[in-house]
Amino acid sequence: MKREYRIALLTGDGVGPVLAQEAAAILTSLSVRYGFGCTIDQLPFGRAAFEQVGTALPEETEAGIRAADATLATAVDANGVVGPTPVGLLRKRLELFADVRLIRARPGRWALRDDLDMVVVREITQGFLSDRNLHTGNGEWMSDADTAFSLRLITYEASRRIADYAFDYAKKNGRKKVTALHKSSIFKLTCGTFLRACRDVAAAYPDIAYEEEVVDNAANGLIAHPEQYDVLLTTNLFGDILSDEAAALVSSLAPSVNQGPQARVYLPVSHSPAYAALKSDAYDPVPALLCLHMLLQDLGEQAAADALDRAISATLGQSWPNATALFAALYGALKDGGGCVE
Repeated sequence: MKREYRIALLTGDGVGPVLAQEAAAILTSLSVRYGFGCTIDQLPFGRAAFEQVGTALPEETEAGIRAADATLATAVDANGVVGPTPVGLLRKRLELFADVRLIRARPGRWALRDDLDMVVVREITQGFLSDRNLHTGNGEWMSDADTAFSLRLITYEASRRIADYAFDYAKKNGRKKVTALHKSSIFKLTCGTFLRACRDVAAAYPDIAYEEEVVDNAANGLIAHPEQYDVLLTTNLFGDILSDEAAALVSSLAPSVNQGPQARVYLPVSHSPAYAALKSDAYDPVPALLCLHMLLQDLGEQAAADALDRAISATLGQSWPNATALFAALYGALKDGGGCVE
């Protein structure tokens, strides 16, 4: 029986619709060559959607993501969006709880070390992210005009869920060690609760080494000796910062997926260039392409993923004046390497 998938592409902002169009073309051609069916829905999301209908996540887009086997977000601009950020809204509405970011050095782009290969697993429903910490309202408030408070929420249940996910991921992907990052000397109750859950899960995985490290030390260690890390497991804000630091070690070529019980959304890491470049042909499409590669792997379409990976690798070692030229080179590499993109 032919394998059939429904893929949602979030068109996003700036160059986003172009990236979505190119991703659709790549998926369609790979599906023909490698024998799987691919129904593709292009859906509005982000600032453009907010300006058109008053929400960054329209109902039709949410329904399309829920109906899809996987979703790829392209380029998203949060500037000018009132209320939660588009990605924050996406995570909350779809109950996405795990942000998984792959950090791997790739020939042709700068990396701190050629052997970098680690994964950051971050809990994304709690922590200091104030837009999702209370039943109503948010987790920040002011007692007077000059005094502000922010609430950090950590529960054993959410910590256990992300720890289960990280250790299961490590086992399925041949990873050898999980390091839980914390600051329990200061946040005795919240980090203490997180670590208790991590230790409980670690006990069920005796074949995977388990370590704990203070987040300050890990921030230093990612630069000083990144080869010592395998799977990094941490809470929301710590992971938000450290995953971006880790991505910078491989020129931001760090695909990520936000995983929930009923949805998977793949998001490129694009801190450079800045949002102003979203409307420019100079925008680097490679992080989005790596997310597409990750998506194909997770669907089990390894042959198609390998073809795309070879094509991406062929383009990374060369210099391209703009995204249009890079896509042209990618299509040629896919055709030569078995991807058959015409």
